[in-house]
Amino acid sequence: MKFLENPYFLQFGVPLITVGLSIFIKYVTRNDRHSGFKKEDLAVGLDLAVTALLIFITASTQLARSATQSKQIAEQLASVPWILMAFLVGIWGISTVVRKLGWESDDKLKWGWGIIFPGTFGLFTLLFVVNWIS
Repeated sequence: MKFLENPYFLQFGVPLITVGLSIFIKYVTRNDRHSGFKKEDLAVGLDLAVTALLIFITASTQLARSATQSKQIAEQLASVPWILMAFLVGIWGISTVVRKLGWESDDKLKWGWGIIFPGTFGLFTLLFVVNWIS
């Protein structure tokens, strides 16, 4: 289990596994009437961002418990409200962009604004949180 300690696993393995599992779960839970893989199955960016937000909140509560032990931890904890606000504004903003610019039709997303843009945001937030908690 030495590979779990490797920083490359944290930087690349965790996000890749998370993205892969998110796409897989989205694909296998679709209605059976829809056969085959669709590009919409790749639209997991906001799911990743919400997951990153939940991980961040959980890590922040753990950090708050130990804030009295270290000045460095107390300083890190001071940034939590700003980071939470950035998450909320970011998720709200990305979802608005997808709603306004990301759809070709009622059930088809555009590649750029509907899949790649929110996917990049979700991956960025996940990487941010993984680095923040380590």
